[in-house]
Amino acid sequence: MAEPLQEFVPARQRGVVLHAGLLLFFTAASGGFLLLALAQELRGFFILYLVGCFGTFLPIPLLLYRLFSLLRAKYVIDREGLHIQWGLRTEDIPMQEIEWLRPANDMPYEIPLPRYSIQGSIIGVQYSEELGKLEFVASDSSSLILIASKTKVLAISPADHKGFQRTFNRFIEMGSIAPIQPHSANVELLLTGILKDKYARSFMLGGLVLSIGLLLAVSFIIPVRDTITLGFNPTAETIESSPSDRLLLLPLFSLLMLFVDAAVGAYFFRKEGFKTASYFIFASALILPLSFILLIFFFVL
Repeated sequence: MAEPLQEFVPARQRGVVLHAGLLLFFTAASGGFLLLALAQELRGFFILYLVGCFGTFLPIPLLLYRLFSLLRAKYVIDREGLHIQWGLRTEDIPMQEIEWLRPANDMPYEIPLPRYSIQGSIIGVQYSEELGKLEFVASDSSSLILIASKTKVLAISPADHKGFQRTFNRFIEMGSIAPIQPHSANVELLLTGILKDKYARSFMLGGLVLSIGLLLAVSFIIPVRDTITLGFNPTAETIESSPSDRLLLLPLFSLLMLFVDAAVGAYFFRKEGFKTASYFIFASALILPLSFILLIFFFVL
């Protein structure tokens, strides 16, 4: 009877608390800046608060991705090899290619961590004089395990690190019967695949060009118009005029939705059988800037 595979998860608690706290902070700050911007009557303060809104929003997609990656991360091991899942990254290492496994704390030298590492997201590449290139897919710097293969050294952090070592030793003693093929897929390869796909590339570039065009149009309108009127209310009456600098909200929302469409589309692009769905999501990046351009054409120009 074949030995069942064993699944281990990284230490999550501190990382989830930290990322959730940062997400709440930046979301509240971005929303607060937006409300302050909408409440301003002076053009200078409106633009200042709008810049603050955009600046505090920028970390949110990264934090969301890192939290998503941590919650679905796992290390799966059996007698054929090691499988690592971390966000959109997957790594398969055949057992016969693994040369050694050791806890980082047992090494006679310090293991350098990647830059900008925080608990829950110790991700990236770092170089060590003793080990060379180190690739981190870990969450806890205090329980790192180093796994050396023929091509690289990985640093992982299963919550049950002692159980992981026992399981690894048991499987490697049993030997491999049907070795798996080495495989590596990460975000960089995913982005390369999207850029090489003519449909995905065209939709995303189209959305970006339209958003930039919208920003340029708004930049020309604001200096020559003190106020603008955008549409009608439910009773078919013209909406009260607003300062023209409020038009900056349109390209801002358009760019933010472009980021969201790109992230969701990339998630489905990598899944087998969902490429067509990803094209529809990428194509939706064209809808909002086109709508805003038509809004300006009919109600502002």
